[in-house]
Amino acid sequence: MKREKGIDYFRFPHDFNTLPGFDLNRLNYLDMLYANSDPMAAFFQRLLRREYRSGWKMLKPQLPKRLFSKTEIDPISKRLKVTLKYKFPRVMKKVPLRKMPLDFSSHFKWWYFDGRTKEAVIVLDRDGSWETIRVFDPMWLTNLSRDDIYTLYKCQIFFQEEDALQALQYHRVIRLCFAYDVHNGVNWKEKQKEIDKR
Repeated sequence: MKREKGIDYFRFPHDFNTLPGFDLNRLNYLDMLYANSDPMAAFFQRLLRREYRSGWKMLKPQLPKRLFSKTEIDPISKRLKVTLKYKFPRVMKKVPLRKMPLDFSSHFKWWYFDGRTKEAVIVLDRDGSWETIRVFDPMWLTNLSRDDIYTLYKCQIFFQEEDALQALQYHRVIRLCFAYDVHNGVNWKEKQKEIDKR
């Protein structure tokens, strides 16, 4: 689930039960990416909408804990102020990195941020045949080869002004990969020790 400032990964569909009700209600109004071509995405989108209409029979959103203040009075209701406290949703702690196509530098044309799907799109030209690589999570870029990272580092990502915040997240990841020599095949534990020493 992509948010403006990050992505939440859920291991199992029932982990959506740990989301607050307002989050699940909002998901009902959004279209799932690739629901037209991916049967699993289409099924889950239908499930969310059916559950919303039926009052969340199977997917039961997290209910908040009501905390009553002992001293503060709500100026509108003239009663003790109530604060709703939610637990953090059950999300994956480590980002699952996707296997990325490697060594596309010789075919690279440009890359841009797709404001409709909120993905970075890398455009390639393989002998007159145009291809695209769609990147949903900026962290997936750490799985590119060293040459591919250098190619993306040299070329600024194109984006609409209203998408600047999210688009520049992709370019920041590329800049960090270039600066710390992070790429496909690097031993992450060794690299972490090296970065911590700096």
